[in-house]
Amino acid sequence: MVKHYRMTILEEFIEHTYVSVGITSPDQITIDELSTRLNVWVHYAEVGSRALEAVSGMYSMFIDNRLPQDQQRLDFLHELCHLLRHAGNQMTMPESYTQMQELEAEQFVLYAAMPSSMVFQLTPILPTMADAIPCLVEVFDVPPELAVKRIEQIKRRIIDGYRQSKRSELKNLSHEPAWSRETKRILQQLDHQLIAKGLPGYQDHGLL
Repeated sequence: MVKHYRMTILEEFIEHTYVSVGITSPDQITIDELSTRLNVWVHYAEVGSRALEAVSGMYSMFIDNRLPQDQQRLDFLHELCHLLRHAGNQMTMPESYTQMQELEAEQFVLYAAMPSSMVFQLTPILPTMADAIPCLVEVFDVPPELAVKRIEQIKRRIIDGYRQSKRSELKNLSHEPAWSRETKRILQQLDHQLIAKGLPGYQDHGLL
C-alpha cells in the first residue's frame, strides 16, 4: 500500500533539501546537524524562537532556551521553514498571508521531523500502523501526539492515492473501445495499409 503514497510539493522540497546536504537518517535530524549543513547560525536566548535573514542566503535564528530540548528542535524546524521558503516581515504583512505561512511551517515540521522516505524504511519491521507510533517516537525522537498526527496523515495519503489509482484505471478502461474481434482485425489491416503509405495509422489516434 505504501506505493500509493504521494508526496506534496512541500514534502518533496524537504526530501530534496535533505538529500542535497546529505541528511539520510533520523539521527541526523538535529539542530546541530541541520544548522551546520544548511549554514544556519543558531542563537539560544530567553526570547521567543524566531528566524532572521539579514541578507539573502545568510540564515540565523533565535531559539528559546527556556524550552525543553525536544520543543527547541521542533521550534528550529518551524523557523527553518520560514528561512527556506518564506519572505517578508510578518509584522507588516496581511494576517491571511501570515496564517498561510504559519500553516505551511506546521506542515513543514511534520515532514522534516519524520520524512516519509525514512518512515517507509521502517515499514518492513512494523506489523501494523499501531506499532508505528511508538516506533516513530523512539526513532525520530518526537512527541507521541506528533507521531500520531504523522501516521494519520500517511494513512489518509495512502487511501487517497489508492482511490486515485483506481479512478485512473476505471477511466482508462472506459476509454477503450469495445471493438469486436472482426472489427479489430479489419482496423489492423487498414492500419497497415495507412502506415505503408506513410500516413498516420488508426493506432496513432488511439483506435487500436
